[in-house]
Amino acid sequence: MTRAEDASVTRERILSHAGGLFADGGFDAVSIADIASAAGISTGLVYYHFKDKQTLYETAVREGVHLLEEAAVATLGADAEPAERLRRFVASYMRLLEGQPALMRLLIRSVSDLGGPAPGHVLMRSAAIVDRLRTVLEEGIAAGAFRQVDAQMAATALFALINTLMTARVLDTPLGQSTTADVDTQAAFMTDLFFEGIAECS
Repeated sequence: MTRAEDASVTRERILSHAGGLFADGGFDAVSIADIASAAGISTGLVYYHFKDKQTLYETAVREGVHLLEEAAVATLGADAEPAERLRRFVASYMRLLEGQPALMRLLIRSVSDLGGPAPGHVLMRSAAIVDRLRTVLEEGIAAGAFRQVDAQMAATALFALINTLMTARVLDTPLGQSTTADVDTQAAFMTDLFFEGIAECS
C-alpha cells in the first residue's frame, strides 16, 4: 500500500468512527480524543487529516449526504420510465440507509440541532433530492403516466414518506418494530402506496 493509499484509509477510518460517535452523542459530547481512541490512532493524526472537530463533523455529514445524492442521481437519472426510476430510487435509498444506520442517525441529529455546524447543508441537499424527484414526476405527468398533481408537493410527500419509515427503523421506535418486513418489501409497499394516489386510472 502506498503512502497516499494508507492516508486515504486512515482518513476513512477517522470519518467512520467519528460519524458513529457524533450520531450517538452529538457534536458537543464528542471530543477529538474520543474519535482518536475509537479509531485506534493518535489525536495528532486526526488533526493531520482534519483542521478541527467542526471540520471533521461537517465532513462526515457532507460525505454521508453525498452517498444519498449518488443514489438519487444513479436511479432518477437512469434510462427508464418515470415510475420505474421512482421505484429504483426508493429501493436504493432505503437499502443504503438500512445498511448504514449510523448515517441516518447522524443526519437526524444534524438537522435537529439548528444551532449546530451542519443543518443547513443537509436541508439544502435534501431539497436537491426532492427537486430531482419533482422532475421525474413532471415527466410522468407530461407522459400521461401519472395524474395531474402538484409535482413539488408529491415529491416532498414521497421523500417524507420514506424518510419517516427509515427514521423509525434505524431509531428502533415502536413504529419501526411494528413490522417484520425486510427493507425491500417495505420499499415496494411504500412505492405502491404512493403510486395508488398518482397513477392514471384506466
